[in-house]
Amino acid sequence: MMIKNLRLLYFTLAAVIIFTFPSASGNVFASAALSEQSLLFEEPSTEFNVDLAKFSLLLSSAAYGDTNENIEKILTGYSFVNDSVYDNASYEKASKSGTNLAAYSFAQKKIRCENKEYTLIAVVIRGTNGDNEWISNFNVNDSGNYPGVHEGFSKAKQALLTDLTSYVNNLDLDKTKTKLLITGHSRGAAVANLLAADLSKTHKLALQSNIYCYTFATPNVAKIGTSNYLNIFNGVNPADIITEIPLTTWGYGKYGVNYSLPEASQLSQEELDEEQKLLTQLTAMAPTVKDFYNAKLSILLFQKNLIPDGTANAHTPENYEKWLNQADPKKLSEQVFELQLKLIPDTNYA
Repeated sequence: MMIKNLRLLYFTLAAVIIFTFPSASGNVFASAALSEQSLLFEEPSTEFNVDLAKFSLLLSSAAYGDTNENIEKILTGYSFVNDSVYDNASYEKASKSGTNLAAYSFAQKKIRCENKEYTLIAVVIRGTNGDNEWISNFNVNDSGNYPGVHEGFSKAKQALLTDLTSYVNNLDLDKTKTKLLITGHSRGAAVANLLAADLSKTHKLALQSNIYCYTFATPNVAKIGTSNYLNIFNGVNPADIITEIPLTTWGYGKYGVNYSLPEASQLSQEELDEEQKLLTQLTAMAPTVKDFYNAKLSILLFQKNLIPDGTANAHTPENYEKWLNQADPKKLSEQVFELQLKLIPDTNYA
């Protein structure tokens, strides 16, 4: 969730270098297709694209920091219009005490897909940065007015949606010629997940087939019931405890397709045992949402066990980058497709 500024700067500079110059070993963060952004958006949003997942992870990682300076450099480096990178002071607002907001950046560019011109809008949402956002992460339903959705994430999503709607309306776009890329890591992933589900349901700013959502280390967001948002792809490390909160035993889940980065079989038993140990401790501390409220202070203190210092822990963007780069693109796409099929309701035909 929170990344040290020095490590962030290193990662951002490394990402710029990797995207600009192929490495001698050929281990490039994303394929050459990224030199032409349009190629990533030729197919409908329900078609999982490994290169688009890698590009989304780059954006999500660069969003960390106290300002939008890093993500602005990345976006403008990929030809998003320099004066269109917009955040409405969200980086400052999200850090203020007592708010349930998320920092974000919007940017737009023109692309051509199948001989048609579209406006591509990137919506990049920052993960947790500071104590105030940690408090919001644990605001499951403090007011009692959000029984079916995580209150902290939902309020952040709604504020962001208001700003995004204003931003898009000011561009005076035809929603049938608008494509959205929505992405985030951790807290940013949770808000992105809710935002993409909202927009996919309402078609308010773009058609669902043109709403591309790739999230990483996504916490649970709502009591979703059946979710068939096949255009939302959530990369989840089986050893990452954050992706289990709020607890599934409380009825919470994620919208869209949850795929493993990596498969559990690729992790050591020690890594999986540690995740299960933490999950067991959390469940014992708060078997119900009511128990969670009573133990909230203890759980806030316990969060230090969830995100240990260092880059080796299961939750960091670097960890997700490693597994995404090591994944076989064909096998990963097949895995995601099989998961999509499971989300399609069974229908009996006469």
